[in-house]
Amino acid sequence: MELGKIREKIDKVDDEITELYLKRMELCKEVAKVKASSGKAVSDNSREKEIIFRLAKTAPEELKMYVKEVYETVFFTSRAYQSALIGKTSKTVEDLKNLIEKGFDNLPALATVACQGIKGANSGVAAQKFFPISNIVYVKNFEGVFGAVESGLCEYGVLPIENSTAGSVLEVYDLMRKHNFHIVKAARLRISHCLAAVDGANVSDIKTVVSHPQALMQCDEFIKKSNFHAETDENTAIAAKRVAESGDKTVAAICSKECASAYGLKILQADVQDSDANYTRFILIQKDLCVYKGADKMSVMTSLPHESGSLNKILGRFSALGLNLTKLESRPIAGSDFEFMFYFDFEGDITDKNVQNLIAGLENDSENFVFLGAYKE
Repeated sequence: MELGKIREKIDKVDDEITELYLKRMELCKEVAKVKASSGKAVSDNSREKEIIFRLAKTAPEELKMYVKEVYETVFFTSRAYQSALIGKTSKTVEDLKNLIEKGFDNLPALATVACQGIKGANSGVAAQKFFPISNIVYVKNFEGVFGAVESGLCEYGVLPIENSTAGSVLEVYDLMRKHNFHIVKAARLRISHCLAAVDGANVSDIKTVVSHPQALMQCDEFIKKSNFHAETDENTAIAAKRVAESGDKTVAAICSKECASAYGLKILQADVQDSDANYTRFILIQKDLCVYKGADKMSVMTSLPHESGSLNKILGRFSALGLNLTKLESRPIAGSDFEFMFYFDFEGDITDKNVQNLIAGLENDSENFVFLGAYKE
């Protein structure tokens, strides 16, 4: 049979499938009415499994798994349609509705902000980008930033979340599970590193470079090419201060020009990062749930069942609503049997009913759901 003739037959079958699918969704609308009046949950996993078993049993062996995939997609769209008709809610959604009703304010111009490191740290530069007038409180580590915000010492905190060259700052992702906070804004900062040492030192004198692990990764090619020994420090600014106080001409810091200037170091070479397009994404956190004007992005984290297809089902929810996922990160849950927390960043309007239904569905279907925030980037 010619390809054109085969395709004509397929088109007719597709028309029949679509007609039957629409009939099925009309019946799902009736199911939604019954569930809404009786208070029954939209999801019914046992019935879905029964249907798949019944239908796959009649299919040829090589097509059984395809039948399963097709009907899992049908069930997903059915649940999504029913949820939209019923209007799901959850604690987070009710809290967000209260914020929407009150109206959103602008982010204030003045704030006290917690940052990791010391004077000259990139987090401090990011804080000044968030707030034109800022009182920066420097703390020793990333956990100290969370602690300062939770305790009320600082209203806001700034944390690096990922770099375009070195990837995610995994320590921050791991700390997210331990602390209560909300993201209220995000920004990208171009990071330019230099090689800085004490006066009198030359590039030929340098044997060791010190910096934060992320900065070292961002300059990995330069370090290898120069045959330097790399040592880690808590922060690029701390590394610069350490080099300045050491007086050692064989040790240099990889830091910003501002750091070098702040600690009286001589810049031996500028722009030593491997990529000119080297950006770090910083998040601004606050203890209480708050949404400021212009919010068009959201972050959530949730655990998923340790079973085949669980991640795909979640991704399907975003796809069905046409929501653009901009970040997906997974981190193991300590003490668990290969279970993971998944972090999702996606674009969306928090006032959109479909987005609210999505959040409610994610929260109701997981024991470990956390809404991290709605914000402008």
